[in-house]
Amino acid sequence: MAVKSLLSRPLDLLFVIFFVTHIPITLFVDSQAVLPSSWYPSLAKELNTWYLTEYNDPLMGEMPPWFKALVWNEVFIQLPFFFVGAYAFAAGKAWIRKPAIVYGLTTATTLVPILGEFILSPKTDFARWTLVAFYIPYLIVPLMIGIKMLFVEQPFARSMPVPRKKKF
Repeated sequence: MAVKSLLSRPLDLLFVIFFVTHIPITLFVDSQAVLPSSWYPSLAKELNTWYLTEYNDPLMGEMPPWFKALVWNEVFIQLPFFFVGAYAFAAGKAWIRKPAIVYGLTTATTLVPILGEFILSPKTDFARWTLVAFYIPYLIVPLMIGIKMLFVEQPFARSMPVPRKKKF
């Protein structure tokens, strides 16, 4: 079946942008929670220090074991998927449907305890909602991916024109 252009599929374009931008975030920011500091360029370490100082993220700062487990998952399972997902959504590859359902729904689920930590922690409203604003796209976009792929059997198919009856 023919595939529509990526530019004519704005939701898929959003997903591609999400995957592509998540690659450097995972490599240079999030993974600092679990990998040795010596592996990172000074700019990445400075960015992380600035973020922690400016926003006081309790998860990236304190790194509780459950959060580290989620970051390991991001590094070893989600990061490879970002490359595959970006390609498959850009090219309109139908084989991505089931892996995208798994990715989208499991990733959205991991954001529940993270957002719960921010919302329920004793922080000022500004700090609380700033952290929620940073993290909420990582709930919403994967959830959109999972829902779209769950309910749309052929997510990249060009719609076929309805044949018109000939007049005689």
